[in-house]
Amino acid sequence: MVELRRKHRREEQPRTVLVVDPREEDLERTRVVLVEAGFRVVPVTRFDAAGPLFEAIVPDAVVLSAQPPDYMAVSVARRLKQMGKGAVPLLYLVDPGDGETHRYCLEKGLFVDMVPRTDSGEELALRLNAQLRLKAAVRRTMMPDEAGLAVALQDPLTGLYNRAFLLELLALEIRRTERFGGGFSLVVGALEGFRAVRRESGRRLAERLLVYGAVVFGQLVREADVVARVGEDVFAVLLPETPAEGVSEVVERVGDRFECARLQVKGKALCASLALGAVSYPDTVGTPAQLLSSALQEMRRTREEQRRSTVGANRLMI
Repeated sequence: MVELRRKHRREEQPRTVLVVDPREEDLERTRVVLVEAGFRVVPVTRFDAAGPLFEAIVPDAVVLSAQPPDYMAVSVARRLKQMGKGAVPLLYLVDPGDGETHRYCLEKGLFVDMVPRTDSGEELALRLNAQLRLKAAVRRTMMPDEAGLAVALQDPLTGLYNRAFLLELLALEIRRTERFGGGFSLVVGALEGFRAVRRESGRRLAERLLVYGAVVFGQLVREADVVARVGEDVFAVLLPETPAEGVSEVVERVGDRFECARLQVKGKALCASLALGAVSYPDTVGTPAQLLSSALQEMRRTREEQRRSTVGANRLMI
Protein backbone atom coordinates (compact mmCIF):
# COMPACT_ATOMS: atom_id res chain seq x y z
CA MET A 1 0.00 0.00 0.00
CA VAL A 2 2.85 2.37 0.84
CA GLU A 3 4.47 1.64 -2.53
CA LEU A 4 1.19 2.33 -4.33
CA ARG A 5 0.88 5.68 -2.58
CA ARG A 6 4.45 6.58 -3.59
CA LYS A 7 3.72 5.73 -7.20
CA HIS A 8 0.57 7.82 -7.07
CA ARG A 9 2.53 10.81 -5.75
CA ARG A 10 5.09 10.48 -8.54
CA GLU A 11 2.33 10.39 -11.15
CA GLU A 12 0.85 13.58 -9.70
CA GLN A 13 4.12 15.49 -9.94
CA PRO A 14 4.13 18.19 -12.65
CA ARG A 15 5.74 17.21 -15.91
CA THR A 16 9.06 18.88 -16.67
CA VAL A 17 9.58 20.90 -19.85
CA LEU A 18 12.99 22.17 -20.92
CA VAL A 19 12.54 25.49 -22.77
CA VAL A 20 15.43 26.95 -24.77
CA ASP A 21 15.08 30.50 -26.08
CA PRO A 22 17.94 33.04 -26.40
CA ARG A 23 15.49 35.94 -26.14
CA GLU A 24 15.07 36.45 -22.42
CA GLU A 25 11.72 38.28 -22.53
CA ASP A 26 10.17 35.63 -24.78
CA LEU A 27 11.65 32.89 -22.60
CA GLU A 28 10.09 34.40 -19.48
CA ARG A 29 6.67 34.70 -21.14
CA THR A 30 6.80 31.07 -22.22
CA ARG A 31 7.90 30.02 -18.74
CA VAL A 32 4.99 31.83 -17.08
CA VAL A 33 2.47 30.37 -19.53
CA LEU A 34 3.64 26.81 -18.99
CA VAL A 35 3.87 27.16 -15.21
CA GLU A 36 0.27 28.42 -15.17
CA ALA A 37 -0.67 25.39 -17.28
CA GLY A 38 0.73 23.10 -14.59
CA PHE A 39 4.18 22.29 -15.99
CA ARG A 40 7.51 22.45 -14.20
CA VAL A 41 9.71 24.58 -16.46
CA VAL A 42 13.49 24.61 -16.78
CA PRO A 43 14.30 27.76 -18.82
CA VAL A 44 17.65 28.35 -20.50
CA THR A 45 18.88 31.00 -22.95
CA ARG A 46 21.89 29.12 -24.31
CA PHE A 47 21.47 26.36 -26.87
CA ASP A 48 24.83 24.84 -25.91
CA ALA A 49 23.45 24.25 -22.41
CA ALA A 50 20.49 22.23 -23.68
CA GLY A 51 22.40 18.93 -23.97
CA PRO A 52 23.87 18.88 -20.45
CA LEU A 53 20.56 19.97 -18.93
CA PHE A 54 18.66 17.37 -20.93
CA GLU A 55 20.97 14.68 -19.60
CA ALA A 56 20.78 15.98 -16.02
CA ILE A 57 17.02 16.49 -15.61
CA VAL A 58 15.61 14.02 -18.19
CA PRO A 59 12.64 16.28 -19.13
CA ASP A 60 9.25 15.02 -20.25
CA ALA A 61 9.32 17.38 -23.26
CA VAL A 62 11.50 20.06 -24.86
CA VAL A 63 10.53 23.36 -26.50
CA LEU A 64 13.13 25.00 -28.77
CA SER A 65 12.79 28.53 -30.13
CA ALA A 66 13.53 28.37 -33.87
CA GLN A 67 15.00 31.61 -35.27
CA PRO A 68 17.14 32.78 -38.17
CA PRO A 69 19.86 33.14 -39.19
CA ASP A 70 21.59 30.08 -37.68
CA TYR A 71 18.53 27.98 -36.70
CA MET A 72 20.43 26.47 -33.79
CA ALA A 73 17.21 24.85 -32.62
CA VAL A 74 17.44 22.32 -35.46
CA SER A 75 20.98 21.16 -34.69
CA VAL A 76 20.12 20.97 -30.99
CA ALA A 77 16.98 18.95 -31.80
CA ARG A 78 19.14 16.46 -33.69
CA ARG A 79 21.37 15.97 -30.67
CA LEU A 80 18.48 15.69 -28.20
CA LYS A 81 16.69 13.14 -30.39
CA GLN A 82 19.84 11.01 -30.31
CA MET A 83 20.27 11.42 -26.56
CA GLY A 84 16.64 10.64 -25.80
CA LYS A 85 16.42 7.90 -28.47
CA GLY A 86 13.37 9.66 -29.89
CA ALA A 87 11.32 9.07 -26.73
CA VAL A 88 11.07 12.71 -25.57
CA PRO A 89 8.61 14.93 -27.49
CA LEU A 90 10.19 18.01 -29.10
CA LEU A 91 8.49 21.17 -30.36
CA TYR A 92 9.78 24.19 -32.28
CA LEU A 93 8.37 27.52 -31.16
CA VAL A 94 8.10 29.75 -34.25
CA ASP A 95 7.21 33.44 -34.48
CA PRO A 96 3.85 33.93 -36.24
CA GLY A 97 4.28 35.24 -39.76
CA ASP A 98 7.90 34.05 -39.98
CA GLY A 99 7.47 32.11 -43.21
CA GLU A 100 11.21 31.65 -43.69
CA THR A 101 11.63 29.81 -40.38
CA HIS A 102 8.48 27.79 -40.96
CA ARG A 103 9.78 26.60 -44.34
CA TYR A 104 13.23 25.86 -42.94
CA CYS A 105 11.83 23.73 -40.11
CA LEU A 106 9.45 21.98 -42.48
CA GLU A 107 12.26 21.05 -44.87
CA LYS A 108 15.20 20.49 -42.50
CA GLY A 109 13.68 20.32 -39.04
CA LEU A 110 14.03 16.53 -38.60
CA PHE A 111 10.24 16.14 -38.71
CA VAL A 112 9.80 17.95 -35.39
CA ASP A 113 6.42 19.68 -35.11
CA MET A 114 6.02 23.48 -34.90
CA VAL A 115 3.85 25.68 -32.68
CA PRO A 116 3.27 29.41 -33.32
CA ARG A 117 4.37 31.74 -30.52
CA THR A 118 1.34 33.61 -29.12
CA ASP A 119 0.79 35.99 -26.22
CA SER A 120 -1.51 33.56 -24.41
CA GLY A 121 0.62 30.49 -25.12
CA GLU A 122 -2.56 28.44 -24.91
CA GLU A 123 -1.83 26.45 -28.05
CA LEU A 124 1.68 25.56 -26.87
CA ALA A 125 0.30 24.19 -23.58
CA LEU A 126 -2.41 22.27 -25.43
CA ARG A 127 0.04 20.72 -27.89
CA LEU A 128 2.43 19.71 -25.11
CA ASN A 129 -0.39 18.05 -23.20
CA ALA A 130 -1.56 16.26 -26.35
CA GLN A 131 1.93 14.94 -27.15
CA LEU A 132 2.50 13.80 -23.56
CA ARG A 133 -0.88 12.06 -23.46
CA LEU A 134 0.01 10.29 -26.69
CA LYS A 135 3.41 9.30 -25.27
CA ALA A 136 1.72 7.95 -22.13
CA ALA A 137 -0.75 5.97 -24.23
CA VAL A 138 2.08 4.41 -26.22
CA ARG A 139 3.94 3.54 -23.03
CA ARG A 140 0.84 1.90 -21.56
CA THR A 141 0.46 -0.30 -24.63
CA MET A 142 3.93 -1.69 -23.94
CA MET A 143 3.01 -2.77 -20.40
CA PRO A 144 1.98 -6.44 -20.09
CA ASP A 145 -0.73 -5.67 -17.53
CA GLU A 146 -2.41 -3.26 -19.97
CA ALA A 147 -3.11 -5.78 -22.71
CA GLY A 148 -6.73 -4.66 -23.02
CA LEU A 149 -5.68 -1.06 -23.63
CA ALA A 150 -3.11 -2.16 -26.21
CA VAL A 151 -5.84 -3.93 -28.16
CA ALA A 152 -7.94 -0.78 -28.00
CA LEU A 153 -5.17 1.39 -29.45
CA GLN A 154 -3.05 -0.77 -31.70
CA ASP A 155 -3.29 -2.95 -34.75
CA PRO A 156 -1.92 -6.31 -33.54
CA LEU A 157 -0.21 -7.21 -36.82
CA THR A 158 1.71 -4.02 -37.68
CA GLY A 159 1.94 -2.35 -34.27
CA LEU A 160 0.48 0.85 -35.77
CA TYR A 161 -2.49 2.64 -34.26
CA ASN A 162 -5.86 1.31 -35.32
CA ARG A 163 -8.84 2.97 -36.98
CA ALA A 164 -10.70 3.70 -33.72
CA PHE A 165 -7.73 5.50 -32.17
CA LEU A 166 -7.11 7.50 -35.34
CA LEU A 167 -10.72 8.72 -35.25
CA GLU A 168 -10.18 9.87 -31.65
CA LEU A 169 -7.08 11.82 -32.68
CA LEU A 170 -8.96 13.35 -35.63
CA ALA A 171 -11.62 14.57 -33.21
CA LEU A 172 -8.91 16.21 -31.07
CA GLU A 173 -7.39 17.89 -34.15
CA ILE A 174 -10.79 19.20 -35.25
CA ARG A 175 -11.37 20.75 -31.81
CA ARG A 176 -7.87 22.25 -31.76
CA THR A 177 -8.30 23.74 -35.23
CA GLU A 178 -11.70 25.18 -34.42
CA ARG A 179 -10.24 26.80 -31.31
CA PHE A 180 -6.90 28.09 -32.62
CA GLY A 181 -7.25 28.11 -36.40
CA GLY A 182 -4.85 26.55 -38.86
CA GLY A 183 -5.57 23.14 -40.29
CA PHE A 184 -4.43 19.56 -40.72
CA SER A 185 -4.43 16.91 -43.42
CA LEU A 186 -5.16 13.22 -43.69
CA VAL A 187 -3.42 11.00 -46.25
CA VAL A 188 -4.54 7.44 -46.96
CA GLY A 189 -2.82 4.77 -49.02
CA ALA A 190 -3.76 1.24 -50.08
CA LEU A 191 -1.20 -1.37 -51.11
CA GLU A 192 -1.64 -2.12 -54.79
CA GLY A 193 -1.91 -5.81 -55.62
CA PHE A 194 -2.32 -6.88 -51.98
CA ARG A 195 -5.24 -9.20 -52.67
CA ALA A 196 -3.43 -10.77 -55.61
CA VAL A 197 -0.40 -11.44 -53.38
CA ARG A 198 -2.61 -13.03 -50.72
CA ARG A 199 -4.41 -15.14 -53.32
CA GLU A 200 -1.28 -16.31 -55.12
CA SER A 201 1.25 -16.52 -52.28
CA GLY A 202 -0.84 -17.02 -49.16
CA ARG A 203 -1.80 -15.14 -46.02
CA ARG A 204 1.62 -15.18 -44.36
CA LEU A 205 3.35 -13.43 -47.25
CA ALA A 206 0.51 -10.92 -47.51
CA GLU A 207 0.95 -10.13 -43.81
CA ARG A 208 4.69 -9.67 -44.33
CA LEU A 209 3.86 -7.14 -47.04
CA LEU A 210 1.60 -5.24 -44.61
CA VAL A 211 4.28 -5.16 -41.91
CA TYR A 212 6.83 -4.00 -44.48
CA GLY A 213 4.46 -1.22 -45.58
CA ALA A 214 4.05 -0.12 -41.97
CA VAL A 215 7.85 0.10 -41.56
CA VAL A 216 8.21 2.20 -44.71
CA PHE A 217 5.49 4.58 -43.52
CA GLY A 218 7.23 4.91 -40.16
CA GLN A 219 10.40 6.05 -41.92
CA LEU A 220 8.60 8.83 -43.78
CA VAL A 221 6.64 10.72 -41.14
CA ARG A 222 7.46 13.50 -38.69
CA GLU A 223 7.54 12.96 -34.95
CA ALA A 224 4.14 14.67 -34.62
CA ASP A 225 2.48 12.67 -37.42
CA VAL A 226 0.40 9.60 -36.64
CA VAL A 227 0.29 6.45 -38.80
CA ALA A 228 -2.60 4.00 -38.47
CA ARG A 229 -3.87 0.91 -40.21
CA VAL A 230 -7.51 1.65 -41.04
CA GLY A 231 -8.40 -1.27 -43.29
CA GLU A 232 -7.12 -4.65 -44.40
CA ASP A 233 -4.55 -3.12 -46.77
CA VAL A 234 -5.13 0.58 -46.05
CA PHE A 235 -2.92 2.94 -44.04
CA ALA A 236 -3.64 6.51 -42.96
CA VAL A 237 -1.34 9.33 -41.85
CA LEU A 238 -2.61 12.28 -39.77
CA LEU A 239 -0.52 15.39 -40.51
CA PRO A 240 -1.07 18.09 -37.84
CA GLU A 241 -0.44 21.69 -38.92
CA THR A 242 -0.21 20.66 -42.58
CA PRO A 243 -2.52 22.67 -44.87
CA ALA A 244 -3.71 21.58 -48.30
CA GLU A 245 -0.79 23.25 -50.09
CA GLY A 246 1.69 21.11 -48.17
CA VAL A 247 0.01 17.77 -48.88
CA SER A 248 1.11 17.28 -52.49
CA GLU A 249 4.76 17.19 -51.39
CA VAL A 250 3.98 14.58 -48.74
CA VAL A 251 1.95 12.45 -51.17
CA GLU A 252 4.73 12.63 -53.75
CA ARG A 253 7.38 11.68 -51.18
CA VAL A 254 5.36 8.73 -49.91
CA GLY A 255 4.50 7.54 -53.41
CA ASP A 256 8.12 7.77 -54.59
CA ARG A 257 9.40 5.93 -51.54
CA PHE A 258 6.98 3.06 -52.04
CA GLU A 259 7.79 2.88 -55.75
CA CYS A 260 11.44 2.29 -54.78
CA ALA A 261 10.62 -0.10 -51.94
CA ARG A 262 11.13 -3.81 -52.57
CA LEU A 263 10.41 -6.73 -50.27
CA GLN A 264 12.75 -9.64 -50.95
CA VAL A 265 10.88 -12.95 -50.95
CA LYS A 266 12.58 -16.18 -52.01
CA GLY A 267 15.04 -14.30 -54.17
CA LYS A 268 12.37 -12.19 -55.83
CA ALA A 269 11.64 -8.49 -55.30
CA LEU A 270 8.03 -7.73 -54.40
CA CYS A 271 6.85 -4.18 -55.14
CA ALA A 272 4.85 -2.33 -52.47
CA SER A 273 3.40 0.55 -54.50
CA LEU A 274 0.47 2.60 -53.17
CA ALA A 275 -2.74 4.18 -54.32
CA LEU A 276 -2.92 7.50 -52.45
CA GLY A 277 -5.58 10.04 -51.55
CA ALA A 278 -5.76 13.00 -49.18
CA VAL A 279 -8.08 15.59 -47.67
CA SER A 280 -7.35 18.72 -45.66
CA TYR A 281 -9.35 20.38 -42.88
CA PRO A 282 -11.05 22.88 -43.00
CA ASP A 283 -11.16 22.68 -46.82
CA THR A 284 -13.08 19.45 -46.24
CA VAL A 285 -15.26 19.45 -43.13
CA GLY A 286 -17.21 16.77 -41.30
CA THR A 287 -16.94 14.27 -38.50
CA PRO A 288 -13.75 12.22 -38.11
CA ALA A 289 -15.43 9.27 -39.83
CA GLN A 290 -16.57 11.51 -42.69
CA LEU A 291 -13.07 12.92 -43.15
CA LEU A 292 -11.61 9.42 -43.34
CA SER A 293 -14.34 8.39 -45.78
CA SER A 294 -13.60 11.44 -47.96
CA ALA A 295 -9.89 10.59 -48.02
CA LEU A 296 -10.71 7.01 -49.04
CA GLN A 297 -13.00 8.26 -51.79
CA GLU A 298 -10.24 10.54 -53.05
CA MET A 299 -7.86 7.58 -53.06
CA ARG A 300 -10.31 5.48 -55.11
CA ARG A 301 -10.83 8.36 -57.54
CA THR A 302 -7.09 8.77 -58.02
CA ARG A 303 -6.64 5.03 -58.49
CA GLU A 304 -9.37 4.95 -61.14
CA GLU A 305 -7.83 7.89 -62.99
CA GLN A 306 -4.45 6.15 -62.98
CA ARG A 307 -5.99 2.95 -64.34
CA ARG A 308 -7.78 4.80 -67.13
CA SER A 309 -4.55 6.60 -67.97
CA THR A 310 -2.64 3.30 -68.09
CA VAL A 311 -5.28 1.68 -70.30
CA GLY A 312 -5.22 4.68 -72.65
CA ALA A 313 -1.43 4.60 -72.88
CA ASN A 314 -1.47 0.86 -73.66
CA ARG A 315 -3.99 1.41 -76.44
CA LEU A 316 -1.80 4.09 -77.99
CA MET A 317 1.17 1.73 -77.92
CA ILE A 318 -0.86 -0.95 -79.70
